[in-house]
Amino acid sequence: MSTAEELNSAAFRFVQGLAADLNKEDLDLPGFPDTVVMLHQDLSDESKAVSDIVERIKTEPALSARLIQIANSAAFNTSGREVSEPRAAITQLGFNVVRSTATTYAMRQMEQQEWLEPLRPELAKIWRRSNGVAATCHVLGASISGLRPDEAMATGLFHQLGNLYLLTKAHQEGLSVAENDGWEEITAQWHPTIARAFMESWGMPAHLGEAVENQDCAAGDDTADHTLLSRLLSAAKLLDSLQETASDAAATIEEKLSAVKLSGNGFMDLVQQKQDQIAAVRQAISSA
Repeated sequence: MSTAEELNSAAFRFVQGLAADLNKEDLDLPGFPDTVVMLHQDLSDESKAVSDIVERIKTEPALSARLIQIANSAAFNTSGREVSEPRAAITQLGFNVVRSTATTYAMRQMEQQEWLEPLRPELAKIWRRSNGVAATCHVLGASISGLRPDEAMATGLFHQLGNLYLLTKAHQEGLSVAENDGWEEITAQWHPTIARAFMESWGMPAHLGEAVENQDCAAGDDTADHTLLSRLLSAAKLLDSLQETASDAAATIEEKLSAVKLSGNGFMDLVQQKQDQIAAVRQAISSA
């Protein structure tokens, strides 16, 4: 069997395994810190008090420090009052921003794991994309009627979760992504559905999972069929893609984005108006 045939066969078996994994009650994201998975579940458990969330976070001192740091950043602290402990940080930021912060923390932890060392460039790319889209969604979510900035930010952070799973799962099973020509097709087909499956497994609100699953919808205008949150995420993702798009294709993307209307607001108009705030939020959530 040729190398190409072997890779195609391995990819086929991998896809078959994906279908089986999505039917499991407990999805496992290889390399993702258990503490963060349990934190996501705690945040969705109505029987858990804030004190329970605080105790969970305290088991990861670096995560506690990140939450306090973000709570004190100019982008998230409008009162000017200093936050010095996790409970106050959680109260100020809200559960969705805590979720988002924990997710970025987990991604950074994954980059440090020895067995994932070959994937570090791709993991860094996922981390960058997630933060960039999340920052745009958060700031614009506060400016568009019918949206919540914390929920918009969460969809931005979680929209790459499927890619993260596919990348680490393939590596765990010995499938060489770089040498497989069909990998992009596999990820395009599966990653939004997988992201939603993880969000549901962790107890996140259904409408957030729906937005993430429809992240590649044509953002369009206010007559579009998809939800406002889905269309914001789709537009923010498309905007972020400009950083990695050749100049001859960038004009086409910019033309698409110029036609996007969200609750009567021009998407690109808002981006221009809020670019300083977007940069500030991105800096706050990206600081290691």
